[in-house]
Formats: sequence, structure tokens, C-alpha cells
Amino acid sequence: MKRRLSVSCYCQLSVCFLAVLFLILIGSADGYAEPVRGVTDTTIKLGAILDQTGPIAGDITLPVTEALKNHIRHINEHGGFLGRKIKLIIEDDRYSIPAGIAAFKKLLFKDKIFILFGPASTGEAKALFKRIEKMKIPTLTGAPDVAQIKPLKRYIFMPFNVYDDQFGVIFDYIVNDLKPKKVDITFVYFDAESGKVALASVRKWAKFFNVNLTTEVINMGALDAASQSLSIKRKNPTHIVIHHGSPGTVALLRDLKKFGLDIPVFGNAISCMEDTVRMGGNASENYFGAHIVSSWYEDTEGVKNLRNVTLNYNPGTERPYRSKLYTLGWLVPIILKEGIIRAGKELNTESLIKAWESIREMDTNGISGPVTFTPTNHKGLHYTKLYKTEPESEKLIPITDWRIPPEID
Repeated sequence: MKRRLSVSCYCQLSVCFLAVLFLILIGSADGYAEPVRGVTDTTIKLGAILDQTGPIAGDITLPVTEALKNHIRHINEHGGFLGRKIKLIIEDDRYSIPAGIAAFKKLLFKDKIFILFGPASTGEAKALFKRIEKMKIPTLTGAPDVAQIKPLKRYIFMPFNVYDDQFGVIFDYIVNDLKPKKVDITFVYFDAESGKVALASVRKWAKFFNVNLTTEVINMGALDAASQSLSIKRKNPTHIVIHHGSPGTVALLRDLKKFGLDIPVFGNAISCMEDTVRMGGNASENYFGAHIVSSWYEDTEGVKNLRNVTLNYNPGTERPYRSKLYTLGWLVPIILKEGIIRAGKELNTESLIKAWESIREMDTNGISGPVTFTPTNHKGLHYTKLYKTEPESEKLIPITDWRIPPEID
């Protein structure tokens, strides 16, 4: 009888022990979440792949880098994002695909970042598609190429719009606002991956608006555009559209003026910058530009804050005016912050993705047009504004409000 009782008690104790052990394990699973790469209770690691020494550094990626550093410093000094401060790690890709891939591997496997910003190179960005998706790393791409977002890539978000939007607004303005009797456009670009993407877009819009299109190539780093200007003179276009940085655009503007060609030149975001006006001087008087963010000197709440913070860190640097790409670099932490705050304290990859996808018509206080992401569209900006140079003040003056391009079926 005693033997049976002890066995029965042993069985009951065993069941009780297993039940308690199960409850402890369940409680542990709830109490100790799996660590998130690049996230601690006090920090979030942000990695950026940006050209610091290569061909697009001076007029494109260095202003972005400066703004990114200043804005993140300001955010960290005011408590960070929900108590977590941003640790920014920047890698120089020299606008090179191999260097970009090496930078990506270093940031992921050595630095163990949580979020990636960049690269700005279209070719590099395409080369990293599969790696980003495989590693499931939330990415704010730096390349305004439609291939970044179509087809949809779950972990890639675009904090601006695409070249295609900008060219659509330019063509629409030429045809429907200026209403010239005749439209013959020469498109000037550089022969690299970015230029090829831009060329495909311009051809699409030329077909949509039924305008004649010819092309000219100016190599990156070119110091003059005399031969291209003479070729343009023979073609006799009514308007020029250009996809080039400020140096290449200025080279064209100077040679057009030298050869007496009074042709309006329309550039997209990579030339619609204050450097174009400053370096071009009076030769820039026929330049119009399309951009997705406001200028350093515009009178909006967001831009005023940008100036105040920047000049607090760098007193006496009001002039020469920082370019619009500085404003673009300032925009990135705004989008980053909105996503992290919406994700809450339980920050991880999936919560951040869902948080970004919930943003609708977010007001940036005049830094840009409203920002919207959805689960089916990861392009944040849909608006573009047109500007005209004012050489005497070295400013780009808005000539339109925020616009979207026409819809193409």
C-alpha cells in the first residue's frame, strides 16, 4: 500500500514539475525577446553607403552626408528616438559597384547595422537587391530609379521620387504651361546606368506628349561641351532637357551662351542645385530645374529649423548657400524618425516595415511635399516643384507649387 502511494505521489509531482517548467519557459519567451541586429535599449545602428571621394561626391553625396550628420547629431542631443540614439556609420563606395558591395558586407557583417541608407549609384543599388532582401535589412535607397520600387521589394523604401516623375513634370510644364507653337527637345545625358534610366524615361514622355526628341552625350567629368553645343545648334531644338550634375550642366550652359544659343535648359534634381547658379553665373539665366525638396533659403518652418540647427553647429556658413541635396539629406532622418516612433519600443525589422507602410501624407513642414508609403508602393514622395535661376542672387526661385506628373495608362 505504501509502495503504491509513493508511486502515485511521484507521478503527481512529476506532472506538477513539468507544468511549472512549461510555464517558466513560456514566461521566458515573453520576457526575453530575440536580440535585433543593430538595436539595443540605447542605440540604433544606421549604415550609409555614400560616395565621399568619387565622381559624384562634391556636388551630390557630400551635401547629403553633411546634412545627415548634422540632423542625427541634433536628434541625438535631444534624446534620440524613444530614448535610443542613432549611431551613424558611413562607408565610401567611390561610386563603384565593387566598392559598394564591399561596403555593404562590412556594414552588415562587421558593424551589424539595423538600417541601411544608400547607395546613390543606380548600378550599385541594383547589384544589392538580392542581398538586401536575403538579409531582410530595412533600406532607404539613395538611387531614384523606378527599378528600386517596381516590382515591390519588401525591405526597400525610397525617401524621394524618381527621375521619371521629375521628367514628367518638366515635359508637362513645357507643353501645357508654356504652350509653345512647336516643341523639339534635345536630351543631354551622361552614358552610365543612371543616364540610361533617364533616357528611357525621357523617351517615354516624349512619346506621351508627341514631341520630337534628339540626344547628346556629355561624359561625366567633362570640362566643356563645345562639340555638343555645335551639334545642338545644327539640330535647332526649342528646348533642352538635361540629366547631369552641376559641373556638366554648367559646361553646357557656358558653351550654349558662347555660341549664341538662347535655348531654355530644363534639368532634373541632380542639376537643380545652387552650385549650378553659383558656377554658371549669367550663363545660367536660361536654366530651369525640377526638384523634390525645398531650397536652403525658402521660408518654411522645416527649412528655418534646418538652417538654425546647421548654423548653430557651423556658425558663419550661411553663404554660399547649401544645395538642395543638403535638404534631401535632412529629409532622410525625418522619415527614419517617423517609422521608428510608429514602431514603438518593440523595434524590429517587421515592426519598422509595417510602420513605414502606414505613413500617409506626412507633413514635413515644407522640407518637401507630403510623404506617403503603402504596403504596395514604397515610393515616399510623389511631388516635384519647378525652379528658375536668379543669377544675381545665386538662388533658384520656385515657379510652381508641388506637382505630380500626368498619369500614363
